[in-house]
Amino acid sequence: MNISLNQLKALSSIAHFQSITKAAKALNMTQPAVSVQLKNLQENFDVPLTEIIGKKIHITEFGQELVDMSERIFAEMDQIEQRMMELKGLLAGKIRISAVSTGKYIIPYLMADFMKIHPHVEINLEVSNRFKVLAHLEENSTDLALVSIAPDEMNLESIVIAENKWYLACSPKKAEEYQQLISENKWDKIPFILRESGSGTRVMMEKFFHDRDINTNSKMELATNEAVKQAIMAGLGASILSSYSMVNEIKEKRIHILKFEGLPIVADWKLVWLKQKKHAPAVKAFIRWVSENKRKIFQDHFEQLNELD
Repeated sequence: MNISLNQLKALSSIAHFQSITKAAKALNMTQPAVSVQLKNLQENFDVPLTEIIGKKIHITEFGQELVDMSERIFAEMDQIEQRMMELKGLLAGKIRISAVSTGKYIIPYLMADFMKIHPHVEINLEVSNRFKVLAHLEENSTDLALVSIAPDEMNLESIVIAENKWYLACSPKKAEEYQQLISENKWDKIPFILRESGSGTRVMMEKFFHDRDINTNSKMELATNEAVKQAIMAGLGASILSSYSMVNEIKEKRIHILKFEGLPIVADWKLVWLKQKKHAPAVKAFIRWVSENKRKIFQDHFEQLNELD
């Protein structure tokens, strides 16, 4: 039996994409080269690894068993590579991080200097809403998550990174009108712009109004902080947003902060992970580095946020 890692990688990629063309692109190979790898791998077995149904390639049951075994082999190879790096005094490996959408404004700063110190570490970052980030944690498809609102029902460990503050924001052109309506307790006269369901900002905003028996008039629901900001600046309404998402717009007087008792809403940015999770050396090093350097990072890059209060 003559099997190479490249052959197994070709099969795994074909299984993932169900397409030789897409597999070739992902592997940075030509389509004929991937086909050759698959053909050479198939010659080792009397049972088929793939089958063509309706002009589409599918992995057979035996082929999938081989793919599953291959994934374990790749994981072991990664461990060997990491160990070799460690013996050379270098840190290597992969870190998977999921961040809530507002977290995209700060997570690059947490990563940047760490990656300069450890250039052999690869970080895979996915930015999504809170619901999806927590789902990734629960499925164990991410190593770490950056959130502000962590669920009590999940068995998590965490480190607090910094405060996260949410302010009531609107266009400067609407500021006087909206502030007057707030003082008259006419909240329903203000058109509110919401984030989508599953967003931590949406959860925080709805809780704030519910706790104070404030009835609002929601006119629009948008999927991203950037879309909400643009709608605010266009004068379409008001919303509650994290200061991290709009610091430049406030400084440039494109967004105005409205005043009300109980604002800003304050929570903590947290880096969280499953308590039972067994981290690779690179993940442990990243957690330790963030814990030791978080204060300096935020002083260097986000000191201006203190001016909002």
